Amino acid sequence: MAVIRELYQHTLRETSLNITNSAIDSVMKKTIRKSGCRVYSDGFIGVAGTFGDPGEKTWAEAEERLKNRIPYAFEPEKNKRRTRDLRKLNISDEEFIRESEDLLRILKKEHPDFIFSHKIKICETEISLKNDAGLDYVNLDKTVEFVLLVKHKDSVNIIDSGLLRQGREFEKQELIEDARIFLEAFKIEASLPQDGKVPVIIEKDMLLSKISESLNSEQIGFGTSLFCDKINKKVFNQNLNIIQDRTGEEYHTPFFDTEGITRDGDVCYLIRNGIIEKAYTDKSNASRFSMPLTGSASGDYDDVPSLSNIRLSVVPGSKTLKELVNGVPSILVVMASGGDYTASGDFATPVQMSYLTDGERILGRLPEFYISGNLYDIFGDDFIGMSCDKPFMGERALVVKMNMNS
Repeated sequence: MAVIRELYQHTLRETSLNITNSAIDSVMKKTIRKSGCRVYSDGFIGVAGTFGDPGEKTWAEAEERLKNRIPYAFEPEKNKRRTRDLRKLNISDEEFIRESEDLLRILKKEHPDFIFSHKIKICETEISLKNDAGLDYVNLDKTVEFVLLVKHKDSVNIIDSGLLRQGREFEKQELIEDARIFLEAFKIEASLPQDGKVPVIIEKDMLLSKISESLNSEQIGFGTSLFCDKINKKVFNQNLNIIQDRTGEEYHTPFFDTEGITRDGDVCYLIRNGIIEKAYTDKSNASRFSMPLTGSASGDYDDVPSLSNIRLSVVPGSKTLKELVNGVPSILVVMASGGDYTASGDFATPVQMSYLTDGERILGRLPEFYISGNLYDIFGDDFIGMSCDKPFMGERALVVKMNMNS
């Protein structure tokens, strides 16, 4: 094979406002560009990385590392071009600071019993993969992230709650409305539903972590996965669909993997209608275990592309959160840490902060408690759905039944 040069770059531009005592106390700006130079020749790969744009020295280092004879038996992608620009936000740093100051002023005025801290930031990313065989992929994105930690002035806790929102526009009014809904409800002490199984609205990554781990093709291929004997079998709820999502629904996620593999519609179904269709693969594991190639290679800018656990998404259904909950008292989890899955798929975690909801209104703040369940129940008979709307804090709502113990 002739020598092919390939450049993988990740550029981050960030303006971050540090918030202390409900006011901006510092502004941090940074631009970081990381460049990974790859050289392919005769079934081997050499990789070298640098900050900023690479020069001939970095390319020479990559070629020198071909002598390490790191095998890479696959041709790089060729003659493909695409640029996806998801950026919508057009705001100067000065306007961003001014708008954020006004936001904090309103929050402080409307909620004098609370102290706000942590960060508001603009993140802009440019991720590209280009080679001299005609590959030219570029993904551009830009978001505003509000990560405001909230403490009641009379509380002995360091943190009582949080206001979290991310989007491609400066959603100031939406965050103000979030604060009105949640902080007024914070003052109302609600009672836990009776112990037993109750509908729980919870952050998806927490519950999907075991599925991500178990769908790893290397683990399935070597027989160490929970799903080894379950490929092409229906093991979950008929309405459960789980995908590797590279659409615009995900923030700062390029439409290509680190090997340059793409999928039609930027989506790859791994679980469809409750059936585990396939594991996720990079080129190496797809070849090694004769599995479909899903475009799931990852790694840092200066790594050889390889496989690691990926973020997954639950495909939304046709019902809103209100329709999914159907008036049943439900728990909206805001803060839960300290829990995890066991090897067999049993999950448990304490819940430090949550609210009672009917799917439309936030009814009050709940005391601390524990939730638990088994993976096959949570995404089986106890799976209620993923909402088609984004009812709270700009996020879709994953609803499942879980055991609750006070």
